[in-house]
Amino acid sequence: MTEVLEWLLRFDRELYVAITNSRGDILGLIALSLSAFNFNGFGWYVIAYLAWRARRGRRGIAAALTVLLGMGTAWWTAELVKLAVRRQRPFNTISDAPAVLQFEPTSWSFPSGDSALAMGAAVALGGVYPGVRGLAILVAAAVAASRVVVGVHHPLDALAGSLIGVAGGLLAPHLVARLRRLARWRGYVVAHTHWDREWYERFEGYRARLVPMVTRLLALLERDPAFRSFTFDGQTIAIEDHLAKRPEDRPRVEALVRADRLLVGPWYVLADLLLVSGESIVRNLQEGLRVSGELGRAMRVAYVADPFGHPAQMPQVLRGFGYTSYVFARGVGREGDALGSEFWWESPSGDRVLACHQIEHYSGALQLVAEGGRAVEDVRRRVRRTLPGIFRRLSRHASGDALLFMVGDDHTEAFERLPEAVSAARAVLPRVDLRIASLEEFVDAVGAPGGVISGEMVNGYYRPILRGVNSTRVWIKQENARCERLLLERCEPLDAATGGTAREELRSLWRTLLENHPHDSICGCSIDDVHDVDMAPRFARVRRDGEALYRRLLASLAGAGGTPLLFDPLPWAREAVVDDDGTPTLVRTAGLGVAPLVRLDGRSPAATDDGVLENEHLRVEVALDGSFVVADRATGVRSGVQNALVDDGDRGDEYTYSYAGPTIRAAGLAGRRTAQVRGDRATVTVELVLRLPAGLRADRFARVRELVDVPVSCLVSLDAGARRVDVTVRVRNAARDHRLRAFCATGTRTLDHVAGAAFALVPRANRIPRPRRWVEPPTETRCAHDVVAVVGATRGLAVGLDGVREYAVLDDGRTIAVTLFRAVGWLSRGDLPERRGHAGPALETPSAQCPGDLELRYCVVPIGPDHDLVRARREVRGSLSPPLAARGAQAVAPLLALDRASPIELSSLRSAPGGALVLRLVNPTREEATTTVTFSRPVAASRPADLREGEPALGNTALEVIRTAAPLETDGAMVTARLAPYEIGTWLVTLSG
Repeated sequence: MTEVLEWLLRFDRELYVAITNSRGDILGLIALSLSAFNFNGFGWYVIAYLAWRARRGRRGIAAALTVLLGMGTAWWTAELVKLAVRRQRPFNTISDAPAVLQFEPTSWSFPSGDSALAMGAAVALGGVYPGVRGLAILVAAAVAASRVVVGVHHPLDALAGSLIGVAGGLLAPHLVARLRRLARWRGYVVAHTHWDREWYERFEGYRARLVPMVTRLLALLERDPAFRSFTFDGQTIAIEDHLAKRPEDRPRVEALVRADRLLVGPWYVLADLLLVSGESIVRNLQEGLRVSGELGRAMRVAYVADPFGHPAQMPQVLRGFGYTSYVFARGVGREGDALGSEFWWESPSGDRVLACHQIEHYSGALQLVAEGGRAVEDVRRRVRRTLPGIFRRLSRHASGDALLFMVGDDHTEAFERLPEAVSAARAVLPRVDLRIASLEEFVDAVGAPGGVISGEMVNGYYRPILRGVNSTRVWIKQENARCERLLLERCEPLDAATGGTAREELRSLWRTLLENHPHDSICGCSIDDVHDVDMAPRFARVRRDGEALYRRLLASLAGAGGTPLLFDPLPWAREAVVDDDGTPTLVRTAGLGVAPLVRLDGRSPAATDDGVLENEHLRVEVALDGSFVVADRATGVRSGVQNALVDDGDRGDEYTYSYAGPTIRAAGLAGRRTAQVRGDRATVTVELVLRLPAGLRADRFARVRELVDVPVSCLVSLDAGARRVDVTVRVRNAARDHRLRAFCATGTRTLDHVAGAAFALVPRANRIPRPRRWVEPPTETRCAHDVVAVVGATRGLAVGLDGVREYAVLDDGRTIAVTLFRAVGWLSRGDLPERRGHAGPALETPSAQCPGDLELRYCVVPIGPDHDLVRARREVRGSLSPPLAARGAQAVAPLLALDRASPIELSSLRSAPGGALVLRLVNPTREEATTTVTFSRPVAASRPADLREGEPALGNTALEVIRTAAPLETDGAMVTARLAPYEIGTWLVTLSG
């Protein structure tokens, strides 16, 4: 043993001499700089200060303290070891050692205190900020090496000091955790339930459990004043569902709501906020506030239990209702480690709300009173076992001294012994003032945070974000988009033009549509009967009654008669093709309203048998495999290949796509191609058969060799005067477990693109990072409303989506891949590499395989110097909302017309109480914009409104509302609206006469 030690020390001295003899001027300067940075911990003190500044509050203090404790414990440990070992410095024992580059320390040599200090601080800093862990440890290792290079330590001194530093850095967070328990905290215990209206059971199955649950809850709140409050999931429809069965309970509910014992609203349903339109989000809040107000008042915190992501413009929407706080559970990425559980959430418009992230999810404190979802007998023992761990996790992320303990879960009842658990908790953690409270009380106690998240929150670091739902059961997304357009573009404007007589009918239709918006419903991630038996009739009712209402209102406006008319749902003058008794006919309209149906002559497109379509702007060459190329007739610029069909295996579930090979491409197939010109529309139809694997192998890692025929018809159409190409893909799906996509070449390369979203064209980066250790890493597929566009320096491509919600931008912007549909057979699986664990129960869902006939529509719009994104967006809207032929007595002046060249869009035109109109415009771009709006009659008065649309008592929230746009500038029947970047503007307009 002595010989080994002597050899090691000899080797240590020789290595020291070799290092110091080989140093040059540059290396010596670097070593001196590192030593100066580390001298007495100076550089790490600065870093600790910056860590405090970055986080502020208690998290900032904890971050700085962690670094300081990591540094301090390591240094003091090294100094104590020095006194025991008492090794001489190398410059005192090696006679031929080179000169020391700094002053000669007088302390002992082993271990290196500077190395211990640096590594302790670096490891501790890495625990606080995992993203800089590698860099910090590299700097600390360089500091340790510099102690040898400058000549004041042997290599073993630096190595031993570094190891001590590692131990000190790992110990520091535990010491800080102990110190946290010595501080005083305020704990807010929120009793709640998250009530999925339908999911792995149908609605009536869940209601059979809901009614007795609410009955017991009301009795508990009435008899036990210690059970101070209960939060009913942020939605009101579940209370309505109960009262529909027990109407006699309404006075009890109202009394508890008014006494702040039962917290309801502000939402009507807990929707998936990414899949539905911005107007649907607004109507959801309006209806939720209205129902909550009828019961007493709505909760003053915008609480959403479980949506799979949050749109970028949500802070502006919330501010439009007066809400300044948002409590949620999913969507935050790795930035949450730095920001903590409270931060500012900022929309692209600059509006901010206080966001409270339930890092432990909405069931984070359920284990205080339950195990496996069931109440425990020995509550006090349970609290003693679980509370310290819950406190440690929550306090580590809290910005201030307020902690949120969420006691509830999916379909849980109120736990009667919660007051006993809170009493026991005070004995376990006497410095935590725990109380049963509401989310309102918690939010009031949260101080102003320091950090900011801007834009949409769609990351899955803490919880899976499950965005494979964008393309699950695609028919649901298509039906919803059609219903939204029917109500927003036809029924509501016509009701506004005819005096607002159908307001209650429209409210009823919106309520029915909103019933299909809960996240498990609209996402398509429930059992088959929920979607096929419960949801389909709701969509059918909205379509049937909405169409009937549209026809009735149109007749009221235009009168009864046989004159050919057309109704244009879009608010700008345009030339478009209308289906007139089966004949596509090019007409001219003047804006939103009823106009004469007069064909424009001499503009019909052409089609040839070899698959060529032409109009005055474009030439389209359709191949035998259904793909096509678009050429600009004025410039000769040709696009890349559009509509290249690609089919992949999908071993995932309703929530998540998971690749299973092989990939099958339609390229090179020879289908049957026919051409036809009908009126002012030319169409090439390609009928081909994809030979696809029947399904997955038994091990689900790949697809079977057995092939089935999947007939596909690609209809590529070109209208007279259009600058877009419309595509319809009809599929008779006989295969299982696969995903069919259409690839469209953009003709350019970019770093980012824009995609339609609620009230915005959201810019997104093309490249998707693949971080490690996320619960669900980001994927290439994302959600879009109506349009996705890649715009390069001189050219690009916009793809318009008709109810299809999923896309990916690939190859640095060169390809837009549109997911036409996914076919899967499981509600949830626990064996997917793309996410950890199950997202729901493991139930088979054969209907999610989408068997039978599917029809998917999209369009492509080339972008060039003379046809920018604004014009491309107008073409997309024209494809989604063509004029409709009608009959009546007379045409009517346009109800409303917007400047076509402006990016500002009409979001809503509807009637308001008292004869006014509600006009909502949105600027979806990053630049300030102006538009002119021309009404059918002169404007008598107008004023800005918030999203309560002139109903200041909506929800009885007493929240101060200051979020409105600038007033309109009025000139007769014309008004001018000026909107800031991404601004939503709402006005109450009264027309003369």
